[in-house]
Amino acid sequence: MLIKMQIIIGALSIILLFITFELIRKKRLREEYALLWLFTGIVVLVFSLWPYFLLSQFFARITGIFYLSAVVLIAFFFLLLIVFHFSVVISKLTGQNKELAQRHALLELEFRELKSFYNHSQSPSGQNA
Repeated sequence: MLIKMQIIIGALSIILLFITFELIRKKRLREEYALLWLFTGIVVLVFSLWPYFLLSQFFARITGIFYLSAVVLIAFFFLLLIVFHFSVVISKLTGQNKELAQRHALLELEFRELKSFYNHSQSPSGQNA
């Protein structure tokens, strides 16, 4: 059963990497955000290829964590950090979008006032000839 799970997880990580590269190529995903997804895809692929070595030996020696549930908890916190990062980015973009819309409305108002003033000064009754 574990080998089937490794194959599924490995295939999903390869699909994630492929989709990320395609989105970068089509300019639908910026490079600064793609790095996070590429890193995630590579880490998941490596974990799917060598799960026993990385989880039971390397990871356990570095962190002192020997239980798989603790690894799942760490993965959950990593995903939580990704969501938090994107929430911060979306909040910043929302503020910038609001400010841009307000500036656009002010410029449009000024343009209409100048256009009205120009049309009023060019009318036959107001010509300076």
